[in-house]
Amino acid sequence: MTKINAPVLGLYGENDARVVASIEPAVAAMRSLGKSYEPHVYPKATHSFVVFQEVAGNPEAVPDGWSRRRT
Repeated sequence: MTKINAPVLGLYGENDARVVASIEPAVAAMRSLGKSYEPHVYPKATHSFVVFQEVAGNPEAVPDGWSRRRT
């Protein structure tokens, strides 16, 4: 994480327990390094919900995630 030089936007599906469990430690680590990390967990969404939109469980997650990106 020390090499990160840009803001990080994380978009996660609630149904991916392994990844969701890593969010709070990542928030703490990024904060301690003075880095920007903005995680969002989408209810009922699966791992790779953007790729597997038809079975992701939360159709609103994909457009919301796209709207959060910054160019």
